[in-house]
Amino acid sequence: MKKRISFILFLLGVGFLPNANTQTFQESIDSMLSAVSLTTDKKEQINLLNEVAYAYRRLSPDSVLSYADKAIALAREIDDKEGLSFAYKNKGIGFYKLGVSPDTVIYYYQEAINYAEEVNDYYTQAACYNNIGLVGIGELTYNEAIQYFLKGIKIFDDHIPEESRLKALMLGNVGTAYHRDGDNKRGIRYYEESLAMAGRIGDKSIPSIFVDELARARMEEGDIQGALRDITELMPLHDEIGDFESKAETLLTLAEVKMKMGLFQEGIQHGEEAYAIAIERGFTRIKSRALIWVATGLKETGAYTEAIDKAKQSLEISRQGFSLELQSRAVNILAETYAKTGDYEQAYDYANFYNQLVRQVQDDEKQRITDELEAKYQNEKQLQEISELREEKEEQEKRLFGLIALVFLGAFVLAIMIYTTRQKNKATKALNEKNLALQEVEQSLFDKNQELERYIESNLQLENFAHLASHDLREPMRNIVSFSQLLEKSTKGKLTERELEYLGFIRKGTRRIEGLVKDLLDYSTVTNTPLEITHVFMVQLVEEVKVDIHQLLQEKSGKITIQQLPEPIFADHSRIYQLLQNLLTNALRYSREGVPPEIVISGEERARDYLFEVKDNGIGIEAEFFDQIFLLFKTLKNKTISNSSGIGLATCKKVVEDHQGKIWLESQVGEGTTFYFTISKNLA
Repeated sequence: MKKRISFILFLLGVGFLPNANTQTFQESIDSMLSAVSLTTDKKEQINLLNEVAYAYRRLSPDSVLSYADKAIALAREIDDKEGLSFAYKNKGIGFYKLGVSPDTVIYYYQEAINYAEEVNDYYTQAACYNNIGLVGIGELTYNEAIQYFLKGIKIFDDHIPEESRLKALMLGNVGTAYHRDGDNKRGIRYYEESLAMAGRIGDKSIPSIFVDELARARMEEGDIQGALRDITELMPLHDEIGDFESKAETLLTLAEVKMKMGLFQEGIQHGEEAYAIAIERGFTRIKSRALIWVATGLKETGAYTEAIDKAKQSLEISRQGFSLELQSRAVNILAETYAKTGDYEQAYDYANFYNQLVRQVQDDEKQRITDELEAKYQNEKQLQEISELREEKEEQEKRLFGLIALVFLGAFVLAIMIYTTRQKNKATKALNEKNLALQEVEQSLFDKNQELERYIESNLQLENFAHLASHDLREPMRNIVSFSQLLEKSTKGKLTERELEYLGFIRKGTRRIEGLVKDLLDYSTVTNTPLEITHVFMVQLVEEVKVDIHQLLQEKSGKITIQQLPEPIFADHSRIYQLLQNLLTNALRYSREGVPPEIVISGEERARDYLFEVKDNGIGIEAEFFDQIFLLFKTLKNKTISNSSGIGLATCKKVVEDHQGKIWLESQVGEGTTFYFTISKNLA
């Protein structure tokens, strides 16, 4: 999972590494501006001006807007819709870099999409969906952002089969969205896929853009040294290609790494370097983020007054740009710093402000999800109505042709004999009976469609309940933690033992809520996220799970043995990881007192599927609970076992069923339990 960037650079070869022919962004811009002055072809001038505006995106947002406006003026003269599409996309980029309101930015991207659709410019359509996704990341709506990125990637898959820089960029942005949403493993996988594609096409800007995000993801996974090596190896690439924005972003990640290592002065220095670049180049969002990291370092070194000043500067900048993410981070620093100075009134006010910002983000996301579901339901309903009208029209045409045939037949029959007339009457009667039967079938079909619509609406609401509920549970949990900590600090030395015990109850309750929220989020992810089928090496996967549960394994003095396992299988790596983690954790938790848990994992390949076994020597489960244990929120009444939140095994069942398999168990109380599950071979 955690491949080294140096290894990727080695694979990229000479075409990727710095060479004497490499141009910086500014050198490329100067070349294109020279070409503009030498041509009289307005179409060529528009293309060059758009390329100049786009190249300025990492140097000067104001210059992006200036050259985009020039391109728009020329494109309108000759009604160049393709040029207008590119120019409006560049306007959106420029305003985004300046930290302008998200609604304004998205307006320009949508205008670009409209022009691009008129001329079948699939590349610009994909680019704009990618950029709208970036706006979603800035507004903390990560699920919505991922949908926009995937929409852009699908356009490539459908219309642009060759690999390109934009597709590599979108893959990296999907990694960023997953990373920011807390799924670091999936984020790292998308980052590495993006870098691999960049290597195949010989593009240097992609590693320059994503090195800071990849390093931050590794850092959050606990690989601090790996993150530091990533940054050190690729930092010179920013200067080589003149990518000032990515250099500033990487300096901010380096500041974060240094502070994680306890080197706060070095972290402050790197934050100030990033701030200097942002001031010179007009990168508003980076200015705010740089001030946040400088304030963080000052707070940790005890320079509280300076920390408060920097955090307030960051808050003021982020307010101008309507960035809720940056506002919440600045406000959180202010609350923590004021608490350290003993000014608990200010700390309380900023903590309350922080909760309001978080609540606003959650409300916005819930509204977006609701609107999206409603739109999806209305679209499906409209498509169903169109289908029914089409079927009705076809039936009417069939009846019309039938009547015409009957008229000709009737004329012929009348001309010949009464016998034919009788035959016609019989045929008409039979046709009427069939029409009545057809009407009954149509009414039955209509009733079934109505029932299906009600089911779709109900199912959509159920699928998103867990996701919405888990977000709503986060806020009261934060309030409990924040206010209990403030209460403990402000009343230090004044509370009785009984009152301190009450605070302890609060902390224990918070931990229980955290566990429930995690299980609920896991189940929500399994329910709402499509499978990503890839090669899964089961032995390596089991070893990864053992690392994650190492502490519990040591506490229980447990042993996990891997017997013969089929290698590899086609499945979703993250889902199978989650399945095994839940089963192994349960086996360790519910071991017999005084008996070290022993777990054996085995598997075999069969004709249509793979069969796996997870066997333990724990307390066992009574047979009457076999059918109930996989139900969501079902807590067993058996006193020998605690079913926790009742979500873990329900998640396991959902994972297996999504892989077209089955899960069941065999158990003897006091001897142990064996869980069996199958994974279909038809997923590749």
